[in-house]
Amino acid sequence: MDGDGAGRIRVYRHDDQLGSWSVSMCVPHPALADIVESIWLGEGRVSYQRDRILPAAASHLLINLGPTQYRVEDGPPERRVPFRDIWYSGLQQGPIDTEAPHGSVLLGVAFRADGGLPWLGGDQQQFSERAGPLADALGDGVLALRERLLACGSTAERFDQVEGWLLRRRAQGREPHPAVRWSLRRLHESAGAVRVEALARETGYTRKHLNDLFQREVGLSAKSLARVLRFRASLALLARAERVPWAELAHVCGYFDQSHLVRDFKRYSGLSPREFTRHARPDANSIVLR
Repeated sequence: MDGDGAGRIRVYRHDDQLGSWSVSMCVPHPALADIVESIWLGEGRVSYQRDRILPAAASHLLINLGPTQYRVEDGPPERRVPFRDIWYSGLQQGPIDTEAPHGSVLLGVAFRADGGLPWLGGDQQQFSERAGPLADALGDGVLALRERLLACGSTAERFDQVEGWLLRRRAQGREPHPAVRWSLRRLHESAGAVRVEALARETGYTRKHLNDLFQREVGLSAKSLARVLRFRASLALLARAERVPWAELAHVCGYFDQSHLVRDFKRYSGLSPREFTRHARPDANSIVLR
């Protein structure tokens, strides 16, 4: 691991049978820290053909600064959608398959569950379960950001450009409802185990009103987001143990029984838990399909 002189950027390098790449991670600007989880720049080439991005309680701004990549949509017939410029991926409840056959140079911003509203605006339901060109939502003017990034002389300068752009947009946006922010904190602290009824009672809102707020300002209902968080908690446990009793894993992650764990694994990864463990994981957010 390397870093810049100020300690704001850390560079992680990977070189094995899965490929050779580097990822530069940047600590978000303090004025963005409440909506941004991470800012990163990945460069390199993988040895596998296709990976699967797993759902998380986050949305993503993705800026392609290198060769064309592809999102693979199920068929029949299967369709490969080219990704060449700037995309936005809202919160997802299913996996996304991608290919980067010519290598990649990709800058990404991962937003917290309520992080899209302050800079993107609008009803966040329109972005959930979707990944596509940001210009569809904000117009072709956003493509000028990519041109400025291509002209930058360093990774640090690229991060500064993206943060400046987000700060300017945020200054014109609106903040999430306090009940949404508070409920999200409770959901994260419990890894999705707290019940929506309890959140509604503690916020003083009806369950319906709280879910309506979530769907407008986050993109998913509180219950749907809780299920994604439970799935991610189960992935974290799997990463720390070579062999995990599935019934115990279901209990620790708040599932009613093992069958509910299996159901959510298939929904969020497309695979059963046992099938899932047979696939290599380049990072915490993806698996290798082939």
